[in-house]
Amino acid sequence: MRKIVLTLIFIISVLNVGYSQETLTKDQDKTTGVTYKNSIRLLPLSALVGEINFEYERILKNNFSLLLQAYGDFSNTNAISNGSLVPVNITSAYEIGLEIGGRYYFSKRKNLPKGWFIGTGIIGAYKEVNYNSISIFSPRDYNSVIIGGSVKGGYQWVLKSGITIGTASRIQYTQELSKPRNAYVNVLPEISIGYSW
Repeated sequence: MRKIVLTLIFIISVLNVGYSQETLTKDQDKTTGVTYKNSIRLLPLSALVGEINFEYERILKNNFSLLLQAYGDFSNTNAISNGSLVPVNITSAYEIGLEIGGRYYFSKRKNLPKGWFIGTGIIGAYKEVNYNSISIFSPRDYNSVIIGGSVKGGYQWVLKSGITIGTASRIQYTQELSKPRNAYVNVLPEISIGYSW
């Protein structure tokens, strides 16, 4: 767990240092117009199901951006045994993960993450499930590394003040790499609120 958190902090630090040395060109000059190359957002809908979810976006070139999305799920609802969900009072579980992906904006504005977009990403996560029952017939506790991918499409607004609001639909597939090797397919609505600079 500690190694995963340290790895996430390291990745964000490397990206932050790399972009802090960037020089402004004529097209990026903030005095001639509104230019937003960075955006950080919180996804409040995920909090309704016990998740903490936030994302960082960096415009790289033209209408393409890099997206990092980190999440922590402490809802205890994703424990599956013999193909069915296990009641919440029998398990304690958590999952943390990181998604790295890209977005393409169809907007003609190339200096901010605004308009209709489509994106894809690669997911890596860690999950731990502990069963609270002491019966010999109950499933065994397990932890697993999870990999997967997602496809997302939606629309994002960026106001002149930098406030950023977005909405999207997302299809996500994840697979546990160790037993019980559960696979998940989710169709998720997303709303994001944040700030661009």
